[in-house]
Amino acid sequence: MPCLIIISLALGLRFVRPEQPQVRWFAAMLTAVLLVRYLIWRATDTLPPLAMDPMVLGSWIFFLIEVVGSLAGLILLHVLSRTIDRSDEVNRNPVEGHPGGPPLIDMLIPTYNEQAEILYRTIVGALAQDYPRFRVWVLDDGKRPWLREMCEELGAHYRIRGDNSHGKAGNMNATFWDLMKLPDAPDVIAVLDADFIATPLFLRRAAALLHDPRAALVQTPQHFFNPDPIQLNLGDPGRIPDEQRFFFDVILASKDAHGTAFSCGTSSMVRAGALAQIGGFPTESVTEDILLSIKLTGLGLHTVYLNEPLTAGLAPEGLQEYLTQRGRWCLGTMQIVRTPWGPLTPGPTPLLMRLHTLDTVLFWTMTPILRVFCIVVPILYWWTGFVIVQADLNGLVENLGPYWLSCVIFLAWVSRGTNVPVLADAMSLLVCRESLRASAIGLFGSRNQKFKVTAKGATRDRTVVQWSLAGLFLGLAGLTLGGIVLRLVTGPIGDTPPGVEARTLFWRLYNLILLAVAALMCVEAPRFRKEKRVMTDGSAVVRIGGRRLTAHLDNLSLQGCRVSAEELPSTQVGEVVTVTIDDVGEVTAEIRLVREGYSQMAFRLTAPQRAALVRKLFSGEYRQSVSALSPGQFFGILWKRAFG
Repeated sequence: MPCLIIISLALGLRFVRPEQPQVRWFAAMLTAVLLVRYLIWRATDTLPPLAMDPMVLGSWIFFLIEVVGSLAGLILLHVLSRTIDRSDEVNRNPVEGHPGGPPLIDMLIPTYNEQAEILYRTIVGALAQDYPRFRVWVLDDGKRPWLREMCEELGAHYRIRGDNSHGKAGNMNATFWDLMKLPDAPDVIAVLDADFIATPLFLRRAAALLHDPRAALVQTPQHFFNPDPIQLNLGDPGRIPDEQRFFFDVILASKDAHGTAFSCGTSSMVRAGALAQIGGFPTESVTEDILLSIKLTGLGLHTVYLNEPLTAGLAPEGLQEYLTQRGRWCLGTMQIVRTPWGPLTPGPTPLLMRLHTLDTVLFWTMTPILRVFCIVVPILYWWTGFVIVQADLNGLVENLGPYWLSCVIFLAWVSRGTNVPVLADAMSLLVCRESLRASAIGLFGSRNQKFKVTAKGATRDRTVVQWSLAGLFLGLAGLTLGGIVLRLVTGPIGDTPPGVEARTLFWRLYNLILLAVAALMCVEAPRFRKEKRVMTDGSAVVRIGGRRLTAHLDNLSLQGCRVSAEELPSTQVGEVVTVTIDDVGEVTAEIRLVREGYSQMAFRLTAPQRAALVRKLFSGEYRQSVSALSPGQFFGILWKRAFG
């Protein structure tokens, strides 16, 4: 009956927008109450009396892990109970109306080992801002002469320093303190990672929120112009949201509504005066961005979040790079725990900021531990008879069922489908090993951990299986399936009630699905293109020989384009033509592929044309982020990936 009530209530959510505050709060609190109800049932009806028995101790340990993990769930539900959209606030407060006019903004682009084509896009985008007062500074910890030349040609300032201490934060600090000594010192410092391209409105839109004197930092979301490894490896990047969409589209906007949003490094800006007050960019953690926002709250200031796609960057191309990045985030969060600004240490951090930071800490620590237990516990039961959860299927359906249904429905509603249960659980399983390792190092290891740069810009021309992870998942799946077969052959263990057997079987089948999805994520699909092609709906004028015609511009990249028309003149591969593209001009191109009705062309760009094409591609017009996915679509994608 409780499950049926939840399903009935959920039917009404189809007609309510997630931004509706009363319904959102009620749905979050109902889910929280159901979680507490489940924990009370676990504590009163499923735990054996404490005794020095391995099975009893295992039951209590697993329950305590559930309780701590549920604390993270309760905090997340509190976070998601509110949200805010600041776009109207930006519209009402243009920078020209700020006291003293638009602030002077210095854009910092810290770089270490990125390739030339990556940095070129970033610098061109940064210089193309629709903003009256700004400077662009490229901070090169790689000390590369060719990058100095590129900056001189494009018109950006170039900086190096004496050493590479403290990684990215140290690199930015070295320039920041020099900038503050200039006669025209900056009012605001903006940060772009070396692989992030800003749209022309980035500075104008984000700086508008600095009309509030208590807003010290403005963060904007990270969008990506290439598929991340999860999207690519599951076989349909055009329909699967990237792994960070739920965080940037939902969680960070909710944190902002509570006043606990934090910086995510790139695509952000901070008041120079406030930054100087806290001693510059923090160096106590490799995630200096989060700690920056936490330190600012100690001054009575806060971070605000503008959920508009104002930049686009490169997602990690490979699974190992993806895991390295997540490991760095986890390590940095654990390092923050050991600082005076951590959620459990005395310091000036406000209580709510501590609570919401604790949610991030528990996400990196308890979620992987609980995920491992949920995989291993059923395996122990089927192979050894080791029972850790003393509950039958009816008890779980009556007590866990309402919470699970409410949680899944609530998260799907507020995320508009970017949070799919199986996908989210499989991704957390994928990063378990890296999270546990980084958590241990961050909490108990040396405080002087080096900043690990995520490699970007590679191409992979073949399928690669990450066997170190895939083999582990397949081995666990084999043990899970083997245990089911064993019990089918030998029968239940002892006098195990049928309800317990049914509950464990259901648990196992879900685990098999998770392990299979996680293993599929470890099969890396090839990437053949360094430059992402965007689908377009414009036109282009093509001149072939002496004939000119208007054709449809099907797709476009920095390397070439595809045009189509009902009657394209006859051409040969290798023939040189010209293509006139809006905002770029007449471009020389070479025919690379000819088919009936369309041709694929490779550009021969001049320097001004290349810069113009970068500005066009990253103007914000061709955003391709996926913002919704239904469970039915996801399982269809999985079926096609596994058997298609």
